[in-house]
Amino acid sequence: MATAKKKLAKMMRGIDLCMLTTHGPRGALHTRPMSNNGEVEFDGDAWFFTSRKTRKVREIQANGRVSLSYVGGPKAKPVWIAVTGTARIVDDEEMKAELWVDELDHWFDGGPEDPSIVLIHVKATSAAWWSAKDQGEIKL
Repeated sequence: MATAKKKLAKMMRGIDLCMLTTHGPRGALHTRPMSNNGEVEFDGDAWFFTSRKTRKVREIQANGRVSLSYVGGPKAKPVWIAVTGTARIVDDEEMKAELWVDELDHWFDGGPEDPSIVLIHVKATSAAWWSAKDQGEIKL
């Protein structure tokens, strides 16, 4: 599994955006783009910054089951990645400061100290990928 996880991390490296899907009331699915720090080595955890008063926060608090969808690679060597897992809302000043990158200033004016900002922590339970060369799936 360690080899598959490293392979997955390598494929995810450099992908800037992913799509986060949450469960709304009565089972409705809601999907939106999230900024993914592609410089971070994927180890089964994904972290995202968001405003505290958003629908996605309320939906995660009600039902933590989520999926993440990534698309990357050059046109000649595309890669598709689907991750399923459990999300939780984290309000931790030290963690926000540790994960903060300057690009986030574009979306959040107050920096990591802003009390209206929280983290979404996704703990992956499984992942699947498809590329021009192969495909695979792992349980995490």
